[in-house]
Amino acid sequence: MKRRISKKAFRETGAIKKRWNSRVKIALVFPDSYALGMSNLGFQRVYELLNSHDHILAERFFLPQMRYPEIELRSLEAGRGLREFDLILFSISFEYSYLNVPLILELGKVPLYSIDRDDACPLVLAGGIACQINPEPIAPVMDGFLLGDFEAIGPRLAEFLEDEPLYGQPREKILERIQSQCPGVYVPLFFDASSEKRHRRIKPAILEDVPDILPHSVVLSEKAAFANTFLLEVSRGCGRGCRFCAAGFVYRPPRPWPIGNVLHTLDFADGVQKIGLVGLEFMEKAGLDDLISTLIQRGTSLGFSSLRADAVTPEFARLLAASGSKTATIAIEAGSEKLRKVINKNLSQGQIMACCDHLLSSGIRHLKLYFMLGLPFEEDSDVEEIVVLSRKILKLLRQAGRQRGNMGLLTVSVSTFVPKAWTPFQWASFIEPHVLYRRRAILEKGLRSVPNMKLKLDSPDKAFIQAVISRGDRDLAYNLITARLRGAGTGKMVKEIALKAEKYLRIRPEDQDFPWEIINHRVKRAFLLSQWKKSEMQRETSFCNTQKCRRCGACR
Repeated sequence: MKRRISKKAFRETGAIKKRWNSRVKIALVFPDSYALGMSNLGFQRVYELLNSHDHILAERFFLPQMRYPEIELRSLEAGRGLREFDLILFSISFEYSYLNVPLILELGKVPLYSIDRDDACPLVLAGGIACQINPEPIAPVMDGFLLGDFEAIGPRLAEFLEDEPLYGQPREKILERIQSQCPGVYVPLFFDASSEKRHRRIKPAILEDVPDILPHSVVLSEKAAFANTFLLEVSRGCGRGCRFCAAGFVYRPPRPWPIGNVLHTLDFADGVQKIGLVGLEFMEKAGLDDLISTLIQRGTSLGFSSLRADAVTPEFARLLAASGSKTATIAIEAGSEKLRKVINKNLSQGQIMACCDHLLSSGIRHLKLYFMLGLPFEEDSDVEEIVVLSRKILKLLRQAGRQRGNMGLLTVSVSTFVPKAWTPFQWASFIEPHVLYRRRAILEKGLRSVPNMKLKLDSPDKAFIQAVISRGDRDLAYNLITARLRGAGTGKMVKEIALKAEKYLRIRPEDQDFPWEIINHRVKRAFLLSQWKKSEMQRETSFCNTQKCRRCGACR
């Protein structure tokens, strides 16, 4: 007997429920846990925008967290099955979530590959940042992709769904019309991946205007990763130019939202006790200080994903502590000055130490530091610098703790670098396993079992699979999906694909065409290549100036 999850178990407010009548019914699927999905602002934004149209009904699905396949896959709002919907739309933020797509389709009794679906089957589409970076590893599964800002795609898609029937005609004809009438639509069926001549590249849809009401949480839940937190987007994209960050390049040009629009959107958070600000990287410092002051006056606490060290002033740190924050997270990425120049972090050790001093002096008790292992041109000495820098920051934390009479905790979180499509490091190789383990041992020796410090290392196997997927092609889909449906875990999948993984993990020639270049992002390939060459020379590039600079091609 299969089990179903009770909707009451999530204790949420704001869910949108509509009558099942003549509306177009869309299954909005987040291929991971409910906790992650409800803390994903993009997923919440699509849910809100689809349901803003009276003729559309959108209900949510998540990957069941109970032992597969003992639970029945049903929508959260009305308890309907996946095949009862007219259209299935996946919202995918992480490449690793590609592996969960076949599990959900199998649970929903939907044929796995697009070519096997008949005209009575719902259309299966996907969007989200992972698809914008490289959709090819799941291209055989999807009937189509929605690439770009959903605010720019949604209105045209809604018009199409109101005017065009989704049944009673061949699927290929429906897909042809969606692609011709909606911006940012990519239909893999109409593109021959093996062809050397790319007759058409897909331009992602771009939101050109500033929304009056900015993206924000519509549904609050006790069971979300950020429990009962009102998430608010204060800017989209980032012009810092970190060479490892795909989102920073595909979302160009960076768009900081006006403070007036931010404050107006906060009216929807009336009565909410915690606010989470998304997109702080490119927000003006003055506007940020004013915003935090306003939120403190309202009696709300604040949450941030991470902070840039060069953006933390004594006043900002004071305001952050006054808001009730006890922990601050700083994305340092690399321990040595050399590697921070390689990745274009534009961040000195002096700025990092000053940032930590400001935070600790203001009353912040705990610090979290983010680093990466396996960056291009990394040496063992660079990893040793992570140890040295972390211990210097720990010394500051202990001094502040002794003065307060209450010791804090320094968490050093280290993840394995994964080369991403649409970045200058798309030409780089993934770190060799034996080198990775040697450098992890350096961190273990220098930072493990140190009082007032916690070392967190990621899974090497999971990083390996993510590296394969991130620069994968359509051929990869069949290998990974077959292994996933057999129930293979992370370690077993690594063994199964190890022999075929080399083509995805190796360094790439500068003139090689990439499968993800079916997408025509605004950032020029020539600019990314120039940044790859500058990284080897340890040369930095200044931040985006959207008023004057035209180098990367995003500002036109």
